[in-house]
Amino acid sequence: MSRQRPGRGERGGDRDAVPIAAYAEEMRAEAVAIRRVSRRFRDALANDAAAAGAPQDAEVLRRLRSEQITGIGRVVYSSNAVFLLEMEGPDPAHPDEPLRAIYKPARGERPLWDFPTQTLHMREAAAYVVSAALDDGVVPPTTLRDGPHGPGSVQLFVHSPADDTHPPAAALEEHLRSLAALDVLINNADRKRAHLLLGDDGRIRGIDNALSFLAYPRQRTVLIELGGQPLPKPVARRGRELAADDDRRAHLRSELGSLLERGEVAAFEERLDQLAATSVYPTLDPWDGRPFEWW
Repeated sequence: MSRQRPGRGERGGDRDAVPIAAYAEEMRAEAVAIRRVSRRFRDALANDAAAAGAPQDAEVLRRLRSEQITGIGRVVYSSNAVFLLEMEGPDPAHPDEPLRAIYKPARGERPLWDFPTQTLHMREAAAYVVSAALDDGVVPPTTLRDGPHGPGSVQLFVHSPADDTHPPAAALEEHLRSLAALDVLINNADRKRAHLLLGDDGRIRGIDNALSFLAYPRQRTVLIELGGQPLPKPVARRGRELAADDDRRAHLRSELGSLLERGEVAAFEERLDQLAATSVYPTLDPWDGRPFEWW
């Protein structure tokens, strides 16, 4: 016996049609967005990996993208799929060790309500692009690669100090304040303590920069107490020089435009101009400005 279609007002009738239609439209929009990101990824791979980086990182950026992978291991306790890659050649700073990189494939990204689907690897690369433009040495060399689990970001592995010695407190403070300024510019919504690494060169590096570059204010940071304080003079100078250099800005705009949405790039430039004009860390809400920590 055939079943009659439910009438208006009955369970499964027109009352459910709107949510189903809205869901279908959402899925179509998501598919279009994923295709757009895929095109950007392919276009990025067609360009020289070093084009968006600091000159001193040129060789390692090219190697991160093209070096033969000889080993892969899973990084546990991460919210998204993260892998450690070993590559054929030596680490540039550790010739007795293989080149290693942190690989974050797009297919392993956990969906988030506030960040577009499968864009986090692009944001990782974009954070390095800004750091390289500032020449602040904050973000390890990062680029894009089609790896063992598909398209993703690859970032140079940070070696920790071999012993318990630490740089002078004043040097660490300088590094932290430089990193905090970068986080203002990229609108980092997830600067946790675990995302700060001390390298064996005595510098602090900022990793896990994927939750960045939203077009609306969303900064969250463990360095929230810096709000209202002036930027150190060298940090402020780097920001002002970048903001005032039309050629450098045009190059940076082009590189970010290949990784982010147009509105996100425009919002970044607004933050750059504002920070260059004020040279003061923004004051964040005591609650909303703090990140969600993982322990």
